[in-house]
Amino acid sequence: MAGLEPFWWWTDEQKALAKDVGQFCDDHIEKAERAYWEHRFPWEVMDLVAKKGYMGAGVPKEYGGLDLGATGCCIVAEALGRLYAVGHLFVVSMLGGLHQLIKFGTEELKQKYLTQIAEGKVLGAVGITEVFAGSDAANAYTTAVKEGDEWVINGKKRFATGAGAAGRYLVYCKTSDDPTDRRQYKHLTAFVIDRGTKGFTLEKINTLIGFDNVPNGYLNFEDVRIPDSQRCGDIGQGWQVMMAGLNFERLIGAAVVGGGFGDIIKLLGNYMERRVQFGIQVNRLTNLQFDLADIITKFKIARLVNYHTAYLLDHGKELKMREMALGVWSSIAKLYSTISAREIGSVAVQISGGDGLTRFYPIERMVREAKIGEIVAGTTEIQKVIIYRGSLLEKGFLELDHHFVLHEELGVPIITNKPSHWLKTEPTEENLLKILAEDYRLNPGLHMKIDDIRKLTKWKRSVINELIEKLEKQGLVVTFKHKDKIILVKANYAGLRKANPQEYYQWYPDWVKADERLMEMTK
Repeated sequence: MAGLEPFWWWTDEQKALAKDVGQFCDDHIEKAERAYWEHRFPWEVMDLVAKKGYMGAGVPKEYGGLDLGATGCCIVAEALGRLYAVGHLFVVSMLGGLHQLIKFGTEELKQKYLTQIAEGKVLGAVGITEVFAGSDAANAYTTAVKEGDEWVINGKKRFATGAGAAGRYLVYCKTSDDPTDRRQYKHLTAFVIDRGTKGFTLEKINTLIGFDNVPNGYLNFEDVRIPDSQRCGDIGQGWQVMMAGLNFERLIGAAVVGGGFGDIIKLLGNYMERRVQFGIQVNRLTNLQFDLADIITKFKIARLVNYHTAYLLDHGKELKMREMALGVWSSIAKLYSTISAREIGSVAVQISGGDGLTRFYPIERMVREAKIGEIVAGTTEIQKVIIYRGSLLEKGFLELDHHFVLHEELGVPIITNKPSHWLKTEPTEENLLKILAEDYRLNPGLHMKIDDIRKLTKWKRSVINELIEKLEKQGLVVTFKHKDKIILVKANYAGLRKANPQEYYQWYPDWVKADERLMEMTK
């Protein structure tokens, strides 16, 4: 049994689940591999997964589930990831409404679909991507129009994993053309649509890199009528429904990608011990030892990040964590796992040489499969946007808790936590110019923010702005503005000359001072 090493914070139930699902994968990996080679849907294994109750890992107990939270779902996703298509189908079934139904579904929807999910007899899928809506998920063109107690849906969705195999589809449709609604992201509504609904058909199955026996396709909606009771969340709340599930979805998407890491490590260890080149076993080659060490490191870090994130999702309320902070961790988990999968696959192929290029080893499959992970459930680039923007909103995370000051004797910038020597300075043009001149010595290539000046002086923002405007009119500073609002300011060369004599800005290391020829130009 590869992977699934329990973490100390797991509950006894979660540890038991990991042991059980790990053994399940060992027992049925041959069936999954055969389905892969025969290019057929792994119905047999999926039925066994359903019987074991694994699909209900995250479903509350009152609806027949195991109620083991995001951690339980990650445990199952990681394990089933070893079974290739089975893992992907488990994950996409969870994406097809689990978290959204728990948070936004009516009791009627919960009774119908959460029970269905727990039983595992009906798989789920999600419809977000369209011709115009990829990473720009809000730009949906598929419409839902209210007619009495029914909705009429028209349009198409594409890149729906599990298309055709799934019996439950969570679909996001445009329900308003009002520009104000669009600006406020109130133009989408979420619906759950059952396979077999009149007018709802499978249009096309894609042949995707890495998805050899995982169906992924286009869905067509032609005057599809569903009752209002199939709506998940309020009208116009579709964007919130979609976003609410993304933290969970990205996390389990990360976990399933890492499912095969452990098996690959064991395979490489086995291969390197038995491969002889230049008269020695290749596991004695230091460079290959380093390569395998890098793979093991990525594997262990990915698991640690994934299950740390799962813990945060499960305990976010009691930890008083903001949704954006949880989103950052979910994006880090997906980003790191998917990038690591690609890197691990590439290095694994290199270690095993020509053998790694053949389909007779699962190594090349990881290379192809890993690329899928960098696209689905939010691209790598989208994860980076979330991480960056989320970190900006995390109070103090990107802010220096110290400042630089010129050392009186050394004449160089040093870090200090002491109060600024400008605190008791009067707010005058002359003093502001001297502050900007000092900053030139500390940060020659940077502008100052208004907040930087406020921290140093405690002057009012309005006063600082007024002084900057006066200095700008005199041609002594340059500013960077956004919509006529001053954001940054810096003394120009004329301002530096006015603030201090040239000697103030000079500094030379001792070895230069000792060289008369070098010092000639300083006079």
